[in-house]
Amino acid sequence: MSDRWVDWLRNRRDGGSVEQRRTTLEFLGPIRDQILDSAEVGAGDVLLDVGCGDGLVGLGALDRGAQVIFSDISQQCLDDCRAIAADAAEYRLASATNLGEVQADVVVTRSVLIYVADKPKAFAEFFRVLRPGGRLSIFEPINRFGLEERRATYGFRDLANVEDLLARVVAEVDRAEEGAGGLNAMIDFDERDLLAFADAAGFEDIRLTLTAEITNDAKWRSADWDVFLNSSPNPLSPTFGEAMSAALQPDEQARLIAVIRPQVEAQQGTTRFAEAFLAARKPTA
Repeated sequence: MSDRWVDWLRNRRDGGSVEQRRTTLEFLGPIRDQILDSAEVGAGDVLLDVGCGDGLVGLGALDRGAQVIFSDISQQCLDDCRAIAADAAEYRLASATNLGEVQADVVVTRSVLIYVADKPKAFAEFFRVLRPGGRLSIFEPINRFGLEERRATYGFRDLANVEDLLARVVAEVDRAEEGAGGLNAMIDFDERDLLAFADAAGFEDIRLTLTAEITNDAKWRSADWDVFLNSSPNPLSPTFGEAMSAALQPDEQARLIAVIRPQVEAQQGTTRFAEAFLAARKPTA
């Protein structure tokens, strides 16, 4: 039986669409590269990929000649990584706040801290397992940015007479995420907190790059209605279709769909998104 983490990566993130998965990986590729570039990952480095998921970052590090340790709370995610990397890497079942007995030259994470309640403890663990002079490189979406606007509109520009219906769907998404124990962790920090956590943990040479954008398009959203309906934004969230079915009666669903489906298929909407890359170094002494 699949756990929620691996099921999301295999199916729910991309609505079961092979084409959408390809699009997602094309989007994530540059993020992976920037994480590895910021940490100056090269041959011989021991790299710990915390919350490795499907292994995107760690597999990229293997291509650069690093010795990779995949770490995750999901055994099935580790199994998926092992199916690709086999004996070329190591695999550890561990959480970001309890990494166990391991040492590394580089620690990397991608979209992991948004699911961690005790973020200062995670940074303390990153610091502990790094060798002197070791490097940290992380990527996190800043979900607090544009939160109220996203909750109000879900990125749609035209909600004539169905605002109340969409609000009930969004409330169902929030309820499900809160019930899964992840809603607060996903929105309880911003880029300033990441800097403060790294500083408090003892890191030096801390650098953070923030990108925030508001655009009048919805290219992040698939134009395929079935993919949109069967996708979920994160492992703790229901799909839009599941939330709509739970929140609305059939006639209400039909009213909402009549307004938003044409916008999905035309990729019309507004994107509000912020992301942070943080790189830091453990002192040599």
